[in-house]
Amino acid sequence: MSTMKTLMKLTLLGAACGTLTMACSPTTPTRELVEARSAYNEAANSNASELVPQHLLSARQSLQQAENAHDENPGSYEERSLAYAAHRRALQAMALAGQAAAEQEKAKAEKDYSDLQAELLRDAQKKAADNAQDAANKAAALDRAQRDIASQDTQLASQAQALKEREAEIARKQAELEKKQSDLAAAQALADKERKAREEAEAKYKAALASLEEIGKVKEEQRGMVITLSGSVLFVTGKADLLPLAQQKLETVAEVLKNQDPSKKIVVEGHTDSVGSDAANMDLSQRRADSVRSFLVAKGVPSDRITAVGKGETTPVADNKTPEGRANNRRVEIVVK
Repeated sequence: MSTMKTLMKLTLLGAACGTLTMACSPTTPTRELVEARSAYNEAANSNASELVPQHLLSARQSLQQAENAHDENPGSYEERSLAYAAHRRALQAMALAGQAAAEQEKAKAEKDYSDLQAELLRDAQKKAADNAQDAANKAAALDRAQRDIASQDTQLASQAQALKEREAEIARKQAELEKKQSDLAAAQALADKERKAREEAEAKYKAALASLEEIGKVKEEQRGMVITLSGSVLFVTGKADLLPLAQQKLETVAEVLKNQDPSKKIVVEGHTDSVGSDAANMDLSQRRADSVRSFLVAKGVPSDRITAVGKGETTPVADNKTPEGRANNRRVEIVVK
């Protein structure tokens, strides 16, 4: 409120002083000062005094500074600079007033739209309620008319219709019962078939594991099922070619692996004892692992499931200082992960 009063006083004072200045000043004001006066008068007569009074006050104060500079030193650089600043502030006040007015109009339009939407929604809801009530009334009237018509039927017609409906219901239920019995029989047959297939698969798997246990050690470890085959059974000492007996044993292994979950990966690891150089043992273990892998792939194990790795003498399972220990270390391990 104080800002508005100050602005009105300054405006009236400025108008009086401006008139006095133009009447009494012997020197013509600069173009900048004339433009500043004109812009301020336009801003003062606009809605800027209501919407952005602080900006209009700032323009008025700048104009007064320009007027003072004109009185002290007419036509000076200071007068032109201050007048230019006053002109810009007056234009800014009008622009900001226009923006504020536009925002007010926008807010009013949004409120009017919201009010209209709410009114339309209320009208639609009322109309829907009226339609629902009208439909309910018509349904009630229709129901009464149907009951009146039904009551006019003869007793014989009613009994005949009831009997017909009863017979149709019995026939429908009989058909449903027969279908349920058929479905139950089919489901039971499917369950029996699945159970039998499951039992056969389990029996085949157990038999395969038993066969594996006859030719090597089979155990479950954290890394998966490990099938350990003695190197002396598979290869001639220092060689990587499979012995005939080894091929027979590996055929059993291949059958078991083919019946495993196809998503499981298989790693064939070759191991040696510590006799010989590290490089020679690593090469021998890799060639032996490759031989076992190639044989299993030839017997139907998918090649993308199986890899071969030579471990050399790096992972012994027994002491290499004894013949028995070295024999245990010369092995091939097939890991199913």
